[in-house]
Amino acid sequence: MPARGIATGRPRSPEATLPPRDPSPLRPGPLPLGEGVLSGRRLRLGIDAHAIGERRTGNERFIANVVRELRGLCEHELVLYFTRPESAAAWPSSPGTEVRLLRPANPVLRIPVVLPVRAFRDRLDALLVQYTGPPFVSCPVVTVVHDVAFALFPQYFSLSDRLWMGRTIPATMRRAASVVTVSEFSRDEIRRVYGLRPGRVVVAPNGVDPVFLARPDRPGPRRDPFFLAVGNLQPRKNVATLIRAYRRLLEWHPEVPERLVVVGQEWLAEEAAALRLEAADLTVNGRVVFAGYVQDAQLVDLIREATAFAYPSLYEGFGLPPLEAMAAGTPALVSDIPVMREVVGDAAVRLPATDVEAWAKGLLRVATDGALREDLARRGPQRAARFTWQASARVVLAELERAAALGRRGRVGAREAGLP
Repeated sequence: MPARGIATGRPRSPEATLPPRDPSPLRPGPLPLGEGVLSGRRLRLGIDAHAIGERRTGNERFIANVVRELRGLCEHELVLYFTRPESAAAWPSSPGTEVRLLRPANPVLRIPVVLPVRAFRDRLDALLVQYTGPPFVSCPVVTVVHDVAFALFPQYFSLSDRLWMGRTIPATMRRAASVVTVSEFSRDEIRRVYGLRPGRVVVAPNGVDPVFLARPDRPGPRRDPFFLAVGNLQPRKNVATLIRAYRRLLEWHPEVPERLVVVGQEWLAEEAAALRLEAADLTVNGRVVFAGYVQDAQLVDLIREATAFAYPSLYEGFGLPPLEAMAAGTPALVSDIPVMREVVGDAAVRLPATDVEAWAKGLLRVATDGALREDLARRGPQRAARFTWQASARVVLAELERAAALGRRGRVGAREAGLP
């Protein structure tokens, strides 16, 4: 029998016990006490913030921005769980926010042991995690699952990652009060692969940080123009196709002045080495530059100054980098895959993901067609404006409040039944 106060297994029919979701989560302004699921009650909401400082850009961007927006949206107490001392120390202090540093940071001990102990001691009403949560914990869990690439494309992950993710993420989704994902495409993929009921998976699309927004003083043409690609150096990002397309472009038009700048850290060492070997002839003469990981301030400058942004990814849960480029007014070329159609619409050039010649022609066209660049620079920010972190945070907040209500009703019911 589980210890008192510890929740185990899958919640029973949350849709049958919780109030309906607010169909209008985008209303402006904070949510005062008395208007949420738990009327008049200030909650204690835990947030696993270990991704902050990891340089896993998508996960880190989501949790950091959602937490910032949550602080302005509600009066609940937020308890943030970091694993990096520098990240914990750098997080801005604010009333109603507590920062915890979890040790050890190793997820094998942190997630099943340290995090649930802290959650119990901190008297949490609900806990937000990304992907993997504790198997036993004293409060309901809401998990954010950005995509299921680990299940569909295991060859893109290390053996240890495959074993860990394949066992812990599906189990977390089954136990969670609800699953949040970042696109309708990912919602459908999660339901298709794991058979979750429709009401248990909700969508909170990624947003665009205001630092990326287009400025009236957009830089003019550079003397050393470049195409920009952003993403970890892993096969799923399909940078090899982009390098081959760029080489083809130079074979057709050696006079093209743009270099190709690739921003992103290595994922698997052998795959990154193969990619560098693919581009060896172009890196020697400076045509291709691997810039590694760059801080946001430098990334913003690179995006704003690029002739075009190229994103040939094979599979994404959302695809935030091209949306950030579009927000900055930089023309974007993306793979013509389902999630990109959902996110960028017709405000970017969509190309067959693995068609080298199509990508070469796309790069040439965006580099030489001023009218096309102006059109994309106009439509990109308009499309990107639809995606805000505040809207994402509102969805997450609603799910945390619903989960807390589920946990509270369960505890009240147990007391009324005389259970320990």
